[in-house]
Amino acid sequence: MTKRPIACGATAVALILTLAGCTNPYDPAQRAVGGGLLGAGAGAAIGGAVGGGHGAALGAAIGGATGAVTGAATTPPPPPPPGAYYGPPGGYGQPAPGYGYPPSGYAQPAPGNGYPPSGYAQPAPGYGYPPGPPPSY
Repeated sequence: MTKRPIACGATAVALILTLAGCTNPYDPAQRAVGGGLLGAGAGAAIGGAVGGGHGAALGAAIGGATGAVTGAATTPPPPPPPGAYYGPPGGYGQPAPGYGYPPSGYAQPAPGNGYPPSGYAQPAPGYGYPPGPPPSY
């Protein structure tokens, strides 16, 4: 006589565990339903042990409501998509900031030949070579 209840209980546990693997842990609705079912079962068991038939019904109602609210409230956020970790597939992506070519926001060099001024003054007018054509020797 004890083999049949044990076999039924083991089958029920196996079915519950099999169906538990088919849920989406990031869906608040599925978590609310699962929490409600677990809470109703636990509430019915506790209420039946404490208060009999009416206690089981009241315990199932209270446990189901509490389990549904708790299941929906404890839903974790979904993980980021795989592309967020590794960049676009099939390529190297963009270099990290600070590496590669400098940004194009640098100032342009001053007009001229690109060399900074020497700091030496130019000769005053009237000194140096005389104006006109160069001397012929």
